[in-house]
Amino acid sequence: MAGRIRQEDIEAVRERTDIVKLVSQYLTLKKAGGDNMTGLCPFHQEKTPSFSISPGKQVFFCHGCGKGGDAIGFLRELEHLGFAEAVERLAQQAGVTLRYEGDSPAERRAAARRMALIKANEEAAHLYAALLADGREAEEARRYVADRGISEESVRRFGIGYAPGYPDFLLKRMTREFSPEILLEAGLATRGDEGSAIRDRFRGRVTFPIHDLQGRGIGFGARILPTDPRAGEHAKYLNTAETPIYKKNEVLFNLAGARTSIARSGEVYVVEGYTDVIGLTQAGIENAVATCGTALGEAHFRLLSRFAQRAILAFDSDEAGARAAERAYAFQETYPVQAVVMIMPQGLDPADFVAKHGADGVRAAAAGSRPLVEYMVRRTVARHELSTVEGQSAAVADALPILEGLSDPVRRSQYGHMLADLAGVSESSVMQALESRLGGRPQEVAKTMKRASAQEKVEREMMKLLVRDAETFRTFVGELHDDHFRSPSHRRLFSAIVAADGDVSTIAGGEDPKLAAAVSSLVVEPLNGDGPDYARSVCARLQEFWLKSKSDGIRMRLQKLNPITDADYDELFRELVGLDGELRRLGHGEPSVD
Repeated sequence: MAGRIRQEDIEAVRERTDIVKLVSQYLTLKKAGGDNMTGLCPFHQEKTPSFSISPGKQVFFCHGCGKGGDAIGFLRELEHLGFAEAVERLAQQAGVTLRYEGDSPAERRAAARRMALIKANEEAAHLYAALLADGREAEEARRYVADRGISEESVRRFGIGYAPGYPDFLLKRMTREFSPEILLEAGLATRGDEGSAIRDRFRGRVTFPIHDLQGRGIGFGARILPTDPRAGEHAKYLNTAETPIYKKNEVLFNLAGARTSIARSGEVYVVEGYTDVIGLTQAGIENAVATCGTALGEAHFRLLSRFAQRAILAFDSDEAGARAAERAYAFQETYPVQAVVMIMPQGLDPADFVAKHGADGVRAAAAGSRPLVEYMVRRTVARHELSTVEGQSAAVADALPILEGLSDPVRRSQYGHMLADLAGVSESSVMQALESRLGGRPQEVAKTMKRASAQEKVEREMMKLLVRDAETFRTFVGELHDDHFRSPSHRRLFSAIVAADGDVSTIAGGEDPKLAAAVSSLVVEPLNGDGPDYARSVCARLQEFWLKSKSDGIRMRLQKLNPITDADYDELFRELVGLDGELRRLGHGEPSVD
């Protein structure tokens, strides 16, 4: 591990870095009073510029959010870098060679070795890209790239290249500068089956360079061409093996390029394929990254937590993609990143999806993403035959470990209600089963059992409003129907209120004592608010629950349809986009009904 950067070198970086030039890479600046420059702050949302730079003092300050500092501070804040990372990045741009205090000779040799491995990977990327651009051997690769819808701009932006089929393309061109040992250690070459002859690792494959957070080349993902005779025998993708600079469990494709967009939006799309990232980026979705030939793991979550608050898992819509999403559950409780699953139709990967529906379709699907825990509970229950008691019991038993792993008792409670509803069993039975798994903590479980679901609270609050006075009843009854009430008892009670035209005395004096008691309790139970605005907010919240239920139903139907052959697909998808748009308009806050 490198020592502390010498102070005189830090000062040299400050002196040689023009803050105006640096900031101009990220936002548009205009002249203000004196020699100051101004622009829209990159650290918070604003319509009127409040971000200012003093070129003379080489500092920035935002009058809106209060952030300020020098060039190092700007880069640290914008790209979520450590101090040393920011200095190293600016030193590279300014041509300053940094020296470190306390480095041992062994540490200096290791650092030099790492830089040699990075340089070798970057030189290989340059050679592969040049071959794809105009090499005779790359004609089939160019056709593949074009057929995948990858633009020339994206080829340049992502450094896509081609490794030809013969075994010494890199060896012939790089051994003058790099020893065979460096090429082997960098993951660019490998030994033959006999352990003697050295040859290129990547052959007959389209190459996708992988970079570290500083944008330096550290490895490759390489895809075999579909027309290659070996395609049926070899893995579709071959990635760089573990090296001193490349740990596949600790790197994400395109994170260096996407992290500014991720930090600004607070969201990141996590996909499995390099071409998925490229497809999303071409459509204008800049905050996309991909795992590099491995499952999404703890180190990935730790990395993402530096930049994002919400991770949208947009994996392929097959069983493998579903399992990949579920594996993320083990880490989502540890890091402050909310993991949600974007549901895509069967047979489509993110690149296909964005090609068919565009960026707006992807954003609409992302807006309707399910929290990872909800997704897992629904998938677990759906595996069982719920028409029998045995099937219901098995569904609950399989889903309980998911709830048990939640540290927040409120979330555990709400998902317990959901599990009971999905499996068609009583909430008390789910909570009792959960108590058993939690080791018999009766106080915690008792609180959980008393907690009604959010929707049930809103349903009850709406009915309390309907029976309070005739004007409220007339205003809102026409906007409601049975499907707004999920609970069977609430649905029955609402139907009775409508049938009685809001007249409580008719129900209270009827022949059904349970119904009479239920409606009487609505009248005497205090409301959590008053006035027309409150009533309107409760009705809107109930509408939001209903639209969410409809949206979920359509989303599940779309998963079972083929987007190419099923005639209903496009119409259902348009309906889904409309529902999700209405949900976003309604999502302005939840009334207090506790």
